[in-house]
Amino acid sequence: MRWTLRISFLLFLAWAIFLVSPFVALYDLSKAVEARDIDRITERVNFNALRTSLSSQILNEYLKDRDLEGQERDMAAEAGAAVLNPVIEQFINPEALADLFEHGWPEKTMGRPENAPPPPRLEIGSLREAWRTFLFSETEGFRIVTIPIRIDQPKDEQFRITMRLRDTTWRLSGIELPTALREELIKRAAVASR
Repeated sequence: MRWTLRISFLLFLAWAIFLVSPFVALYDLSKAVEARDIDRITERVNFNALRTSLSSQILNEYLKDRDLEGQERDMAAEAGAAVLNPVIEQFINPEALADLFEHGWPEKTMGRPENAPPPPRLEIGSLREAWRTFLFSETEGFRIVTIPIRIDQPKDEQFRITMRLRDTTWRLSGIELPTALREELIKRAAVASR
């Protein structure tokens, strides 16, 4: 009986550590951003997955109001990806990512838009806020956790950070941008394509 309790306690402890680990990784990323530690940011971010995440959400935002189906939609998606690529690439580096988290927009590489939302605060100010963030987080299996940032804001104004477990390390693999930022990126892509 004593061994059963010990093993149960150890399993519970391991499960609790696993549940908290993506939040600890996000906290580590926030400290790296704050310190502008490019090497640590690079360790905590999967830039290829981030590129795919940003491209698909901006392309979907652009195509959602278009009346396209089948092959037309596929062709529009391919053309849109080619047009969006230079704009998205400005996000895909440690400096721009740090700027995004500090200012809500990569100001140094892209300038400041007039309707930029407030920056996402990666730090958590209180135990109540930490608990709410934990409760509103979404998991996809055991390897993917999506964490809303600024949970007190409406969903279309939130940043949603996706952390993915690879081997034993949680890495940032996606950022769902607020609607205003997605629309600004679409505008900039349209200007760049002219």
